[in-house]
Amino acid sequence: GDLHCKTELIGGWGVCAPFESDAAPAPAKKGEKCNRSLHPSSARVCEEGLACRTRLLGGWGVCTLVESDVVPVPMKHHVPDVIRRHRCDVAWCSHFTKYALPYSVEFATSKYQWVADFVEGTAKELGAAVVLSKPYLRVNTTDVWEAGYFSANRFTPDPLNSTLCSCEYLSRDAPGSPVFLSDYLIAQVPNSAHRPFAEVCAPFLRACPVDNRTAVELFDVALTEMYTNCLPLTEEVFIARTSGGSAPLKAAQSPLWAYVSNALAIIGFSFFALGLAFGVWGVVAEDDDQDGYLSIE
Repeated sequence: GDLHCKTELIGGWGVCAPFESDAAPAPAKKGEKCNRSLHPSSARVCEEGLACRTRLLGGWGVCTLVESDVVPVPMKHHVPDVIRRHRCDVAWCSHFTKYALPYSVEFATSKYQWVADFVEGTAKELGAAVVLSKPYLRVNTTDVWEAGYFSANRFTPDPLNSTLCSCEYLSRDAPGSPVFLSDYLIAQVPNSAHRPFAEVCAPFLRACPVDNRTAVELFDVALTEMYTNCLPLTEEVFIARTSGGSAPLKAAQSPLWAYVSNALAIIGFSFFALGLAFGVWGVVAEDDDQDGYLSIE
């Protein structure tokens, strides 16, 4: 008479518990798991000022600040300044069996792009991404930081001609350590490579979890890349290698014939690259204004 069967699902297995255990559990704090859809005796609500953000209706989520629920305006923003105008080597990634490591990624002002050789075959992957929400930046010291934002990316070759909409986090955990990128896929939109990034991902735009730790709890699985040798991009001329990385070569005075030869080589390569990657990079042109803000065309 003093016990009852306490279950989380109607008709499911439960545990014998005293009736007084029907009291609702204490509200969850920021970053703790929550679920409002369960029986009142098992439901876990968030403290006042927090909202339960879930990926699936009725599923478990994470308590986040209410202001993080405000959906940002779908506009392009600058790459976080801690890595803006840097070039890095991808020393490891989740798809390490697919790509020949290392390969290069360059973070420009409003986008980042990469070229990677495949482990099998002679083809290369060309990809580009843009930042579609204002990045937050948490800096502990000069060399320890984390940045998060909503992003869109695409690559070629891709049989589906897709655009990928994601929550992304860039971080460095200790001075001099590698930089890590964690990418949590929100939506994949096939047959959209010809459309502007923001237009494709606008229906899926969301306030991403407040930090990568919260995102892991909420999304569980991320595409991860580890960047090493991150160096500022300068006015030096970079010559691409056939596999992984690029070597800087400072521009120097040379005879007229050398200039002509270099110009022809650059023009020839440019037309080749343009034909190969038009569907990827044709919609990533930067449009900087005086405030460092990027409008979407």
